[in-house]
Amino acid sequence: MASGAPVVTILKELPPGTLFPQILRRAGGSTPVEGMLTWAYDAATVEYLDFLCVLQGYSGGGLTFTVVWSATSATTGNVIWSIGIRRVADDAEDIDTSQTYDYNDSAAAAAASASGEVSYDNITFTNGADMDSWADGEVAVVRLRRFASDAGDTMTGDAEIWTIIGKET
Repeated sequence: MASGAPVVTILKELPPGTLFPQILRRAGGSTPVEGMLTWAYDAATVEYLDFLCVLQGYSGGGLTFTVVWSATSATTGNVIWSIGIRRVADDAEDIDTSQTYDYNDSAAAAAASASGEVSYDNITFTNGADMDSWADGEVAVVRLRRFASDAGDTMTGDAEIWTIIGKET
């Protein structure tokens, strides 16, 4: 597969048992009105959202995840996004056991100039242990958090996730 082509397919979104963002419906401005469902991450609490994903057509490079998000009300400040990957290998990963996620962080992701406009911010992974040795054809839990306790996360109010996009780089 050509470098940069999508290889991570989201199968479903899975809010964890605790510390998850609230789902919101952002109304569009068209007629009839669009109804965008977003996940609202709080500014004061570290929250998580899991994505069950499959890696398809992967040829062994690194991965870049693009976080597509907007601010509920803020037009200034930064958010720190983090992604951790938990590979679910064939006959090797017991999902019932504890997993420590190793996160890669975004650079300071700046809020868009207007509420409702989206920002696209990247988080990169190198092949191998950095992405839990996730292999082509396997599923994984891709965990996204807002690292609200990081000093670089300065945006007030909620940050709304629209989706994530994963590509080989």
